[in-house]
Amino acid sequence: MDRFVTDTQALLKFMMGKKVIDDESYQAFLAAERGEAVVIIPAIVLMEVMYLFEKHRIDISLLQVEDLLESRNYQFEPLSLEVLEAASVIEDIPELHDRLIAATARYLDLPLITNDPVIRGSRFVNVLGKS
Repeated sequence: MDRFVTDTQALLKFMMGKKVIDDESYQAFLAAERGEAVVIIPAIVLMEVMYLFEKHRIDISLLQVEDLLESRNYQFEPLSLEVLEAASVIEDIPELHDRLIAATARYLDLPLITNDPVIRGSRFVNVLGKS
């Protein structure tokens, strides 16, 4: 079964019913919805959702994302020492939250669903749909 890590923007766009980034990334979310793939949600993504909802920047709450985690097709990945160690080698993503999301994908050795141009340009992370 295919597995992917998602960043915050990709997850929120999918949950809002918007097309995610590129077709390959969108298909990854649809495969998870059909039970054919697993999307990993890093702890930092949940933190960002909580913050953005509290600041009234998004309409999706932490509880709505937690509802996704009721399905075995979406899994939570905690912020662990191993993820922090993976982040410590990523030199080309300066923003801490983005680096921790990328580090989660790196630690798990899975492709990351993201449209962030800095992350997509990183030599340290495998990005889904990256040409």
